[in-house]
This record gives sequence, structure tokens and C-alpha cells, in this order.
Amino acid sequence: EDAIPSSTSSTAPPEKDGALTAVLLQHFKECPSQWLDCFDSDAYYSAKIPVMVATQPMLKAATCALAAKHLHRICRGDPTRILQLPHMRNSPLQWTIREMDCRYESVRFYDQTIHYLKAAILLEIPDNQREEIFAVVAILCMYELIDAPSTEWRAHLSALPFLYCGTPGELSKSPTSALPNSLMHISRSVFWSLVRQDCLSAFINETQTRLNLSDLVLWRNFGLIISSSGHFLPPSASPAMASPSPSPLAFPLPLPPPAHTWLCEDMLSNALIWIISKIINFITSGDGITPGDFENPRGQRPCFGTTQEELLARWKRLDIELRAWYDTVPRSFTPCARSRLFLSNAVPIPRTASAPAAANVATNTTSTDTIDAIIFTVPMCAVTMQTYHMARVLLLTNMPQESTAIRSTARLRSYRRIAELAVRHAREICGISLGGLPDAILPHTVQPLFVAGQCFEQDSERQLVVGLLQQVECDSGWATKYRIQDLQRQW
Repeated sequence: EDAIPSSTSSTAPPEKDGALTAVLLQHFKECPSQWLDCFDSDAYYSAKIPVMVATQPMLKAATCALAAKHLHRICRGDPTRILQLPHMRNSPLQWTIREMDCRYESVRFYDQTIHYLKAAILLEIPDNQREEIFAVVAILCMYELIDAPSTEWRAHLSALPFLYCGTPGELSKSPTSALPNSLMHISRSVFWSLVRQDCLSAFINETQTRLNLSDLVLWRNFGLIISSSGHFLPPSASPAMASPSPSPLAFPLPLPPPAHTWLCEDMLSNALIWIISKIINFITSGDGITPGDFENPRGQRPCFGTTQEELLARWKRLDIELRAWYDTVPRSFTPCARSRLFLSNAVPIPRTASAPAAANVATNTTSTDTIDAIIFTVPMCAVTMQTYHMARVLLLTNMPQESTAIRSTARLRSYRRIAELAVRHAREICGISLGGLPDAILPHTVQPLFVAGQCFEQDSERQLVVGLLQQVECDSGWATKYRIQDLQRQW
């Protein structure tokens, strides 16, 4: 007998429920699954999940819940607008679409999913069914996050520590130990979709990640190349690893890419998520002796902590690690074109103007009046580079001083340099969004754009960020209003 129940009560007739499910699964495959697959060359959620739902009702309910909620957000439940979607326009099930109440169906299928999930948790689940459970958790996280971060989203993420069900310390016995069966039955696609959610939660809530980033066996088994000291490791010595580190306050310049790509693009993107998660943990740990000290209320925090010298040493290791990643990326992570735009209305500067007119444009515009739209051929690489620039801003703005005992105004120069570099990285983030990204990528641009907005002081730059965030919500249905409100409070 299956550990997961095979059926649940439904008020809809079987034939109607089947037609409704077909419509929602089609939409899931065309839209929400792409959010989860945009860093996965195997297209697990759009190719494998639609096959799995035929025999796995919990997975079917989760996908239908997310699809119905997305239709409600982008079309407000209007059947006419739903039928205008390219993949719905010629559907033979238009009668079902016209009768569908998206909001009701999203809640109904969500309740079904939770029913299945609770039943599965109460039973002893075979290892070969664990992948389904964690795929459902990843989909439910998207279901909650499409509105805005919430306690329900964090509650779903609380399942992450159960990815590993061995005894504490078992994996630390040997750096070459094999993973337990509980993890061997979870695909890389599901694992990394959950890792991204964990990283996102840690950043938004300013907490430590739930997954242990120091568990070398875990990360190596899911595709990362890591040294014995726990650092990202290119296969051959890169400039960042083999030579003295350049000044941390220098803007990284494009380097000649390696002759051969040592990792496919999706695993390079995953490696960056692991690194930025380490940066977030560094920031949220403050100068506490243990990483979670600064998650406590102010009155409950320890009155002593790590020295500035030790914090700076940790910071430098993260800086070297991030540079090593940047120095390793292949040509696919390099922009194929840049187009200069006016910042005020983000329209192209005319290139075919007459000589006097062109000279007048050049004379009357400065770098603060314009911004580059940055175009990539691979959307996944584009948003990965946005994440890289976000990581750079986080690292720069949280650089410790060598000592707080030195009373000198000389460090003001360092502060100004940090602010200047942060703005340059922020403009790169916005430029990538201006380069034209597909809807499937847009949800992954929200947090980089938020970080970019924190760096800007000019009204024109701030309004650009607000406009880009609003466009994300308009095009993808993904909530961004909460981040716009956060920025407006900070400004």
C-alpha cells in the first residue's frame, strides 16, 4: 500500500475535475514550472513533473494549486483574459476555462495538497517517495511567495533540515563519505530549487540558512567542486586563487574566459547561490561567536564577540571565493551587447543622428543621465550575473574595518569608494533588467533590483528601479509591491 493516500474528496464531477486539471497542468507546464526550471538544464519541473502527476495525486494537487493562483494573479480570474494567453487560445477545453473560478480552485487544490502532505509526514515514507514530497515543498514555496514572503512560506521551508535523516555528525566522519539513502533519492533539480528558496529566505528575513553550508559531502554530491577547507574550487588555478588577491575595492573587469567550460551553466549558477548564501550567513552572524547569536533579541545577545581582524579575514576569504567564481565563468556569462539609454525614460539614445545633433547629445549627457541596457544571449546567465552583482554589493557594504580603535577620518575615502562601487554594481543589475528578460526569469530579478535600489541616491535611478519592479509584477504576476514599499521607507 502506498504511504501517500491515492485519493481525496472532491465536490466536482470526475469528468469536470479532469478537464479542469488538464487546463491547470497545461498552464503549470507553460508558466510556473519555468520559474523553477530556469536554472535547470534538465527542465525537471516542466518535463518530468507533468508525467509524474499521472500517478502521484499530491504532486498533481500542488501543481494545480500554483497554476490556478498564477492565473488569478495575472488575469484576475477573467476567463476572457485567460483565453488570450498563447497556450490557452486554441484549447479544446474553453468551456472549462469560462466556468473556472481560479481563486477558489487555487485554495481547493492547496487544501488537498496540505491534506496529502500531512498524511505523508505522519507515515514512514519510503526513500523512493521523498523526492515527490520535497518537489511538492518547492512548489508550495512558490505558491506562497508569489504573493509576498509570509509565515506560511517559512513554515514550508522548515522541512529543509529533514532532507537529511541520518544521525548528527555522521557526515562529518569522513570527507569522502557517501550520502545516506534519504538524500540519494532526491534529484539535483529538486535539491537546488530548495537551496534557492533557503537562500532567499535567509536574505529576506536576515537569518542564517537552514541548510548547513559547511557540510562538504552534501554539496559535493550535488555537483559542487569544493576544497578540503570548504571553499569554491575551480578545476585549475584561477587568477583569484593562484595570485595575490586584487584590491577588494576594485571593480572586477571582464577576463579572458577559460578555453573549456568546466561546469555547465546551471551548475555555475548553483555554485554562485552557495557562495552568496555564505555571504548572507556572514552578514547575519555579525560579530557573534556562534552564527545565530544576532538572531536573538537585543537584550539576549552576548556582550562579547569576534574581533574585527578575524571578521576581516573571513570577509577576505569570501571575497577571494567570489572572485574565483567570476574568473571561471565562460563566454555565455558575458554580455553580447550594450545599448546606451536615457535614464529619465529608458529610451535609446539615437545612433543615426546628424553630426551636430550627436555632438549635442554627447555634450549634454553624462554618465548619470544615461544607463546601459545589457543584453545576454542566455537568460539564465543574465540573471545569474545580476545575482553576482548583488553578492558584490552585499560584500562591499559589509566589509569590516581592521580595527574600530583607530580614530581617523581617513576611512571616509574607503567609504566613498565602497559607495561608488556599489552604485556601479547596482547600475549593472538594472541594465540587465533593461536588456529584455523573458517572463520566466523575472521573479528571480526582484531581490537584486531591491539591493540596487538601496544603493541609489538620484531620484531618476530610484524611479527606474521602481518602474522595473512594477514591470516584473505586471508581466509575471509576481508580487513586488512589498519591496517597493521597503525601498520607499529607506529613501
